[in-house]
Amino acid sequence: MAPATRFLIRVPGKTDIGCNTADEVLDALNQLKSTHGVTVDDLQTGTRDLPREGIEELANDERE
Repeated sequence: MAPATRFLIRVPGKTDIGCNTADEVLDALNQLKSTHGVTVDDLQTGTRDLPREGIEELANDERE
């Protein structure tokens, strides 16, 4: 059984990517060739389709 993750990056036509921190999400998004159609869900809060600005805000909060 796969370990639980906080964030899920849904990439159309590819395998979803699980991340535990907002920084990991940003790193994974930066490694993708294209982010067209990609969505990020916060499984902890149930928030779907997080915008990049929201992810960056969460990453800054995690660092503090």
